[in-house]
Amino acid sequence: MGAVVFDLFGTLIANYDRLHYYEVIERMGEAAGADPIEFRKRWYECYVERLTGVFATESENIQWVCDQLGVAPEPASIERSNQVYREFALPFLMTPRTSSVEMLTALKSRGIKTGLLSDCGPWVPANWADSPFADLIDFPVYSSMSGMKKPNATLYQNAARGLGVNPSECMYVADGNGEELVVARQLGMRAVKIEPWNEPGSAPDADYSNQWDGESVDALSELIEMID
Repeated sequence: MGAVVFDLFGTLIANYDRLHYYEVIERMGEAAGADPIEFRKRWYECYVERLTGVFATESENIQWVCDQLGVAPEPASIERSNQVYREFALPFLMTPRTSSVEMLTALKSRGIKTGLLSDCGPWVPANWADSPFADLIDFPVYSSMSGMKKPNATLYQNAARGLGVNPSECMYVADGNGEELVVARQLGMRAVKIEPWNEPGSAPDADYSNQWDGESVDALSELIEMID
């Protein structure tokens, strides 16, 4: 095994709780001077655009939503709205799943390369350098910087290429949202599902309806045994 590529949300860090996320987006709307419910609806309408780099920053996304609602916020209001989002989101990135740091350290000590493949907004790459994972992931791939999201096969191929290995030399570890594990396996990766690490409730935009028939683990610490 030459490399292990990880999903982020639900795998290395927790997923958002749906209801909590709704509340945060509505508070963002209030801070921007927009109707909270309408702001949340428009925010969700541009979910794919947010994850594929249409908006360079969350502030730009907030401005776009306000434009659609006919609201003209002052720059300070945009910043307050963005601050609401940052205060909610950043703790997720800064709080590793149990044993994730130890597991990544163990992989690197064995000479195994580590990668990231994440569907995420621009705030993740913007803050990645300050995260506990920055020195433990050799090559991160972010959907918001790639112009596409999973399960686009090109993302997986880019991750393998960036790590200097063939897909057949990679393990892909994820919580199984959508078709992400299926595509990894189709490309020749060893696909492993880990039970999603979520806040209480259902993660927004997550789809765990597919029944995975491949390898699975309950904890990240189990990966070392699989590789050894």
